[in-house]
Amino acid sequence: MKRLVIITVAALTALSACGGAESDEMEMGMDDQLTPIEVELVLPDQAEINEEVLFESHVTQGDDLVEDANEVVYEVWQEGQKDSSEMIEATDQDGNNYMLTHVFEEEGRYHVQTHVTARGLHRMPIAEIQIGSVESSAEGGEEPHEQSDNSEHHHHHAEIEIEMTKEEDGVTFFIEVNGEELTDGIVTIEMWQNEDDKHIWLDTSEEGEGRYKLPVDDEYSGEYEAVIHIERKHDSLHEHINKTITF
Repeated sequence: MKRLVIITVAALTALSACGGAESDEMEMGMDDQLTPIEVELVLPDQAEINEEVLFESHVTQGDDLVEDANEVVYEVWQEGQKDSSEMIEATDQDGNNYMLTHVFEEEGRYHVQTHVTARGLHRMPIAEIQIGSVESSAEGGEEPHEQSDNSEHHHHHAEIEIEMTKEEDGVTFFIEVNGEELTDGIVTIEMWQNEDDKHIWLDTSEEGEGRYKLPVDDEYSGEYEAVIHIERKHDSLHEHINKTITF
């Protein structure tokens, strides 16, 4: 009888240990869903016609290097010609760095956007490149930058006003901070639809006078819950505003 009791206790202990391991794995999975992936898009500011240009996307999640991205695709279009953009899948990978070598055959200002899907998350940072000597008609260009929700910051509890305008090629956000137009801001849109666990992270580009443009793909339609992340490095501004966005 004593032998049976010992075996039963041992079995229960083993089951408890397995249950604890499964619980730990589930908790780690939940943490992964809550931690956004970050994508640093790297490319030169300028290049020449028929020159080989290297695009790089460095993908991380917290302190983890993401080497298992499901998809990394580069979208390239000349300024004002988003409807005729070209989608090109990354051809090379070195750890968490996903690369593509591209050749531009015409002068002009081009937009490069990388579409990265990894671990149930999606990010679409965008940058610009000047090919040849043609000057851009845009007021300034968005410099590639790396964003991190893990960086230290101070909350100023600023008063934020946001107006959204839906346009054919995207959504424009007019943002005021404490009654003044937001300049030099980093505005990122985190959005999801219904009960979908997949959160999409989209970077905007500053257009001046407090306006930030979010290009829109045809894949987005309907109503999305969103968090608008507003940052500014020189005064440590960091605010989160909840909005509903309809495409």
